[in-house]
Amino acid sequence: MIYQQNSNVMQQDLFYQLGEKSTDGYFVYDIIDCKFLYFNTALASIWGLKPEDISKSPTVLFDRVHPDDQVLVGYCFQEISAESIFRKYEFRLMLENEDVKYLKMSISQISGVQHTTLCGIVEDITVDRQNKILIEMINNRKNIALEVLSHDLKEPFGMMKLAASSMVNGIEDKDETYLSEGLSFIIEMCERNMKMVRSLINKEFLKSSEVEIKKERTDLVWEFRDLIRFYRRSRLKEKKNFSFNCKADRIYIRMDSMKFLQVLNNLISNAIKFTADQGEITLTAQEMEETVLISVADNGCGIPVELRSTLFDRGEQGLKRGLSGEESHGLGMGIIKAIVDLHGGKIWFDTEINKGTTFYIMLPK
Repeated sequence: MIYQQNSNVMQQDLFYQLGEKSTDGYFVYDIIDCKFLYFNTALASIWGLKPEDISKSPTVLFDRVHPDDQVLVGYCFQEISAESIFRKYEFRLMLENEDVKYLKMSISQISGVQHTTLCGIVEDITVDRQNKILIEMINNRKNIALEVLSHDLKEPFGMMKLAASSMVNGIEDKDETYLSEGLSFIIEMCERNMKMVRSLINKEFLKSSEVEIKKERTDLVWEFRDLIRFYRRSRLKEKKNFSFNCKADRIYIRMDSMKFLQVLNNLISNAIKFTADQGEITLTAQEMEETVLISVADNGCGIPVELRSTLFDRGEQGLKRGLSGEESHGLGMGIIKAIVDLHGGKIWFDTEINKGTTFYIMLPK
């Protein structure tokens, strides 16, 4: 019996130690005395409360449960209190500023040394839920956009088909007027509808970038080396020289690596467009005390003076083609800045005509 008690105390102590190191909420609640035997600071933080407020009146947690979910939470509490089962529940909080927070609770009844307790872990899943909602909204908009496109493109394609048929007749009749007018009509119609498609796609891409980021511990050095390795293995290695500079073997930072690599790919893609063959494109990472400085540099044509002040704007003004005629849709830099802002970082650039451009990104560690 003494061994069992000591074992329970040791397991309880390990649970408490884990709780103090976690960003999830950990708690042990005494069902008989209606009080918390333990909860970590993360639990209070998730609820937006002070620890002393929870200790003084545990029901303050229930008061912040979303009104529409209070019946569910009450039922879950009764179910777990009555039976020794393990359950996972999802519910919402309504905070003082009327922000809604989504939570997932894993909870079970545990028979302790003295009283029966409820032990649980609470995870903040707000970002995942909001991303899911936004993704569903984006998919719905894209479905509508495709329907609009199919409807709006049907008529111009029919007209181009009619023009092409007239051109065939013109060829048979050796009438050059039919050919000239038909070609001009098809070119004009194609340009008009390509602009419509491009505008629609750009707007939807901007909406997609509004999905919140999900940060995870990432080794920047490994990710950046892998990124440059990709470009060196591609056909682009025959036209451009890619390099990565970093003195550290590893740099760990919390970030959404998928979205941030989208930023770097966009910057490198722009550098490729505006750098002549055999030009240099260099990715650099430098670890500082509280930040990490990242740069993408090229020795290309530089950014024209008239585009610099509005480069990070989301509008389509100031479009500029690449050196080989590649199109630039004018929205990439706006998306880049939005993603950097979501990471709590800053982005700026230095540029000189015919000497090159360097983009700098400062991220907090």
